[in-house]
Amino acid sequence: MGLDGKNIEVTKLSVQICKLLMGIVEQYEANIANRVLLSELGDEGAKSLLKENFLTKGRDLEHYWNGDDDKNVEWYDHLNSFAYLSLGGLVEVSEDDLKTYDVNFSKIVEFLADEFDVSRSSRTKNNEHIENFLYFVGDARLSNKKMISVYFARRLSGSEVSKKVDEFFLKQSTTKLKKLILTSSPNIYPETTKTGASIISIPKLLEMANGKKLLNLDYVANVVFNKNNEDPKPYIHCTEDGSLLFIGEKSWSVGGSKKRQIIKLMCDHYAENPQEQLKWDELLIEADIDESTTSRFRDMFKDSKLKELIAHKDGYVWFADR
Repeated sequence: MGLDGKNIEVTKLSVQICKLLMGIVEQYEANIANRVLLSELGDEGAKSLLKENFLTKGRDLEHYWNGDDDKNVEWYDHLNSFAYLSLGGLVEVSEDDLKTYDVNFSKIVEFLADEFDVSRSSRTKNNEHIENFLYFVGDARLSNKKMISVYFARRLSGSEVSKKVDEFFLKQSTTKLKKLILTSSPNIYPETTKTGASIISIPKLLEMANGKKLLNLDYVANVVFNKNNEDPKPYIHCTEDGSLLFIGEKSWSVGGSKKRQIIKLMCDHYAENPQEQLKWDELLIEADIDESTTSRFRDMFKDSKLKELIAHKDGYVWFADR
């Protein structure tokens, strides 16, 4: 069962499963009992985390919570089972109810590296900088085309861990790239280290998940490079009326109502999926523009600088710089 009492159909790591995973990561021993895992995610959700190797076999429990007391569990040969002693005699406990699972931090780092499209050359095997607490994910290029160094830290809301992380960056980190620390901790203050590295809570980031990524990289770029702007913008976006187009830090004026309608729709689609190629005829219909000879792409943009910014082939259009 899920947190809302419903079974979860899992085809990939969902927001809900990732939030629970971050909750497990925050536990002192980064461990969860099999009974708890099943009650939170159901069979399918639990199998997903195990199949993808996010969780690995942990130690077996020596005690069993029966709803009232924490009972000591032992193996009884004549029962061929684990059991605990109650007033009514021995009560059998299944082996599954004693299983626990540990978080696989290597898999967590790999997952974050995939979310940030970290190149293989930037990923390192020896990425644990503070044992069980701080890991290097890799160097990543954000949606604004700028590079950053990405780290992952757990239990960063604790003063002792926070102090260790500060000391690491003060003494050992030499890269000139801006640094981002992703953390499983839900509440973080301050949101920067003493060396200026940005800190973002993954549980908070998951609340902004969109169709492109589980983690909203537009928001990440906004936090790391422009802290005064609370409204994260994609690398390519435009004003609400389509009159001004922004690509990175450059901008272009858009003249004419038809072109503005098209640019606005293209930006809306880009925000959902930057790699999508749009069918020109369908864009015209969506913009409620009559299909005519003047509505052909080459005619609409023939005298506009915007023509260089839009790729066009076989009836499809997309932003050339994406």
